[in-house]
Amino acid sequence: MGLILAAVFLVMLVFNRLTPLISDDYSYLLKFPTHEPVETFWDIVVSQYYHYMQWGGRTIAIGLNQIFLWLGKWVFNLANAAAFTFTVWLCAKLAAGQKSIHPAFLLVVLGLFFHFNPAFGAVNLWMCGSCVYLWPLMLGLVFLLPYRLQLDRDLSWSKGAAVGMFFAGIAAGWGNENTSGAVLLACLVLCVLSRLLLGRASLWQLTGATGCLAGFLLLMCAPGQWVRVDRFGEDSISIFALLLSRAMNATHTLRLYGMTLALLFAAAYAVLLLCRPSLRAALFPIFWFVLGLAANYALILSPIYYVRSFYPVLAFWVIATGSALTGLVQHLPTFGKFPQGVFAGVLCVLLCFDLVEGGYDILNYSIMRQVREDTILTQVAEGEKDVETYAIYPYTRFCGAYGQPDLRLDKDNWVNVNMALHLGADSLVVTEQHYYPFPGYDDFSNTVETELSYALE
Repeated sequence: MGLILAAVFLVMLVFNRLTPLISDDYSYLLKFPTHEPVETFWDIVVSQYYHYMQWGGRTIAIGLNQIFLWLGKWVFNLANAAAFTFTVWLCAKLAAGQKSIHPAFLLVVLGLFFHFNPAFGAVNLWMCGSCVYLWPLMLGLVFLLPYRLQLDRDLSWSKGAAVGMFFAGIAAGWGNENTSGAVLLACLVLCVLSRLLLGRASLWQLTGATGCLAGFLLLMCAPGQWVRVDRFGEDSISIFALLLSRAMNATHTLRLYGMTLALLFAAAYAVLLLCRPSLRAALFPIFWFVLGLAANYALILSPIYYVRSFYPVLAFWVIATGSALTGLVQHLPTFGKFPQGVFAGVLCVLLCFDLVEGGYDILNYSIMRQVREDTILTQVAEGEKDVETYAIYPYTRFCGAYGQPDLRLDKDNWVNVNMALHLGADSLVVTEQHYYPFPGYDDFSNTVETELSYALE
């Protein structure tokens, strides 16, 4: 198992190394809400105060983004590769409980977690996206692990652990809206299950839940959150019609990105029920699956459902599927190493294709970005401050820039302005969009002006 995790870490380290700064990263190089560069840790503290008061409550996530930018990209590369690897292990451990993790089972979890992520690069490689989605998910799963293990064996922790769990709860609850909301719900339900199945809820469980609730309130009650709430007023339709349309959008997203995984879970769970499992074995898979649904439909309260927000849904459904497979191994001995090995083998084949396709895209985009940046820096050094350049188009969900705004036609767009500040230019003017060869995709090299406008605006 150690070799698998080491391989995952090394692959993710390479992918992170090849991923440049993207869109919002350039904004957080600056002291919010100014155009002055962050130079000290205190600049970050002040930035996060104004960010909390004027823009949003994701203080831990955005603060982490600014800290990594301040420390250097190489620090982020190492830490982020470790965070992804640890999150994969956490998904497997939450599914298996106190049982040991078989390498084939870990490969199944890895394959599901990697292959079915519709915004892989945006949430695992892009610095801002990773800090907002991967890191809160990791903190939430770390926080939930003791609650899950408590149902398998009593964790006789001291009163000091109760204090630690309170602060861990704050970190888990103060992440992003649908991830932290689902973690809070999971924490509360697991406390109830502990009370029902074990006859008591430990002090550390209660303080952890209190901390998680406090963190979630700090997230949701930030004065800056009202900036987003104001968007409700932009729709002329009734609140009922608005929520209904958002519910349909959440359902469409679920069908588009989660249908295959939901069917895999349903098949595994149906076979498990035929084995007449114990209450716990039957309860855990459906518990994680419902949490995924909750994380998905929590986005009804958001004006926009970014595909990046599907990450906690994916994680909880991977855990649900893993829990069903764990139950099958326990209650159906014939469903042992061989069937799991076959399943793991199929997923590994898909994983290999994903790594080749994604790696090719990540590498080409990295080269194109480096060439563009070197060209801009050369022009700036020669005294040209108003630089004409081009935008770059990535192809797959594995690239961190996929779905993120690159340079736009409007030189006063925030992406152009912030990147120009970073590179020492007065302005960056985009006149065309560049592509690179990618098998299976159309050749867009002769882009017309109208298509360019659609692509960049």
